[in-house]
Amino acid sequence: MSSDDDIPIHPKRKAHPEQQFIYVGDKKLKKLQKAAWDAKWWPERKKHGIMWLAPNETGHVMAHGSNSDHHAYDNLLAEFRKAGL
Repeated sequence: MSSDDDIPIHPKRKAHPEQQFIYVGDKKLKKLQKAAWDAKWWPERKKHGIMWLAPNETGHVMAHGSNSDHHAYDNLLAEFRKAGL
């Protein structure tokens, strides 16, 4: 039996509960970013995409908005896995 208190949440997410889900890229990339959001990661807009910050503050993943890279999904998935998602 798990409660929401047991799930780590990024401190910026705790400080800004009004923040809504944001993403870059196509619908395949949106699914990965939605999984990060559901896992309590924090998104920060950057010049070329969104930086996703891990809830335990030990990892981060940069999601770029370009759809021209046909490896974007696999690369983003690998980065999230390396960061602990």
